[in-house]
Amino acid sequence: ERISNERTEMLILTGYSGIGKSSLVSEIYKPITEKRGYFISGKFDQYNRNIPYHAFVNIFQDLTKQLLGETKTKLDRWRDKIKNTLGDNAQVIVEAIPDLELIIGKQKPVAELPINDSQNRFNIVFQKFIKLFTSPEHPLVIFLDDLQWADGASLKLLELLMHSNSLGLLLIAAYRDNEVSNLHPLIT
Repeated sequence: ERISNERTEMLILTGYSGIGKSSLVSEIYKPITEKRGYFISGKFDQYNRNIPYHAFVNIFQDLTKQLLGETKTKLDRWRDKIKNTLGDNAQVIVEAIPDLELIIGKQKPVAELPINDSQNRFNIVFQKFIKLFTSPEHPLVIFLDDLQWADGASLKLLELLMHSNSLGLLLIAAYRDNEVSNLHPLIT
């Protein structure tokens, strides 16, 4: 299934385990990296379903490690871009992705908020963070596998990303449709 708005696109692959969903997606890797884009992937884990944003945090830890492999000049540009975009809320992302501190340095603590407000702040700041890596010249492909085991917070973030109008963002999600009931959030 293909879902699209004017800028962000999302592909949803469904099927039984072992039919080749992940193999199909891996074919996208080479053309994206040839266009100087980033391809990051991860999967949800049935044993970590209660950890909000688990797969997102893991894949952006990997992206951070890719950035750390860039030249000093590029890394300095990324540092400035990230700090300028996230401003006083950069610590929100550092708390989720600790390796980011190696790029942008120590950040000021953020104000404590009630849980719902804190989750909303995280979603907004994370969307800004993701947009940093998207452009038509340098696309970002995010592949999330085993979406049937995603936590509610991750599904909400995925929905927000889909409606973010990020130019150069392709979201790909795969799930085992035989492992979701009619009550699962993916069905509604």
